[in-house]
Amino acid sequence: MSSDTPRRVRVERNIYRRTTGVYEVGFKDSEGKQRWKTVDGGITAARAIRDELISRRNRGELHGSNSRLRFDDAATQWLNGPVRDLRPATQACYENAVTQHLAARFGSRRLDQITAEDLANMVRDLRTRGLAESTIVIVLGVTNRVYRYAARRLGRSGANPVSLMLSSERPKPSHSQRRRVFEGDELGQTIAAADEPYRTLFTVAALTGARLSELLALRWLNVRIADVNDADVEFACQVDRHGNLAPTKTDGSARTVPIPRELALVLLRHQRQAKWTCPEDFVFSTRTGRPFGQRNIVRALRAAQRLAKDSDGGPTFPALHARDEDGKPIPVPHGAVPSMHSFRHTVASRALLAGESVDEIAFLLGHRDANVTRAVYVREVSDARRRGLRRSRIVAEFGDVFRAQHGD
Repeated sequence: MSSDTPRRVRVERNIYRRTTGVYEVGFKDSEGKQRWKTVDGGITAARAIRDELISRRNRGELHGSNSRLRFDDAATQWLNGPVRDLRPATQACYENAVTQHLAARFGSRRLDQITAEDLANMVRDLRTRGLAESTIVIVLGVTNRVYRYAARRLGRSGANPVSLMLSSERPKPSHSQRRRVFEGDELGQTIAAADEPYRTLFTVAALTGARLSELLALRWLNVRIADVNDADVEFACQVDRHGNLAPTKTDGSARTVPIPRELALVLLRHQRQAKWTCPEDFVFSTRTGRPFGQRNIVRALRAAQRLAKDSDGGPTFPALHARDEDGKPIPVPHGAVPSMHSFRHTVASRALLAGESVDEIAFLLGHRDANVTRAVYVREVSDARRRGLRRSRIVAEFGDVFRAQHGD
């Protein structure tokens, strides 16, 4: 071939043909570097590849290939990049997934050497170690986000192994241990045993299903109780773990919840006894006017549960009083006693069993949409539907039995 003969000839925009007849797509990546991609096929295949590459470049996803990128490098850059824009609690959750579960397993391995089978083995191992399915979902989700970030910003090319996992290999959130709720008279007995202002806080939690961070962020300007027959509470923000006001968890979390007259009267009584009652003051505050810390509320709940008595005068939660043969307290198993989040789960579960729609419960809880509610309470939703359908079927199929009871 003569030195004057061009290596490739332009056919149309971004598409070239070599002297051998093979097509190539020429393009500049998102960093402005010229790239070439050989096409396995004719002009139609070349056009499809060209359009896909240009579309990816315009989205900022196309970089030069970096086949030697290691998981720990990608994860570190992801944590120090887009994750820093997320809520502190979310940052901590993602960092924990990397440091506790992913770094030791995949840290020094190249991204292109980690397979879907490796991830399936990880899911099985985490399950064997006793981790909740919801926790495994987070770990796998973090893995997926690291790969997506590496493809978009770090020049990584190739398939994302998370997307190649079979459905049977993925964690099953619906198989998680059922969330602990207040059962029977446990709720009333717990609130009765609490001191103020915790008794009022627990009552608001029990009737609104609000997150603890939202309850602690309530200010008197958010509580409209002048007309106790038309009262409501606005959850407009949350308090972070440092006691600072912050935006709600999601846009859908900001909401105004109607409250019954009885709860409005409880809040009025609490306001009359409170030291800080200006519109900007916190409804549940310390002696200095600061919002309570979340740990203080958790300790107050556990203290009330230890004091709670059932109708016979026995402890409402025997697990809190269990002792071993030497008289030493036995550690309370996880989930044996309701937590602060159990107020929220109890509200949702009782509403579902009462026939409330999932959309209405999603609004009450401040979920982004009803799909989140279904995902979190999938078992409760299915159980409520199943019970309702079964009752209807029994009445339809055994109506003659009930008629016989009335002598019809």
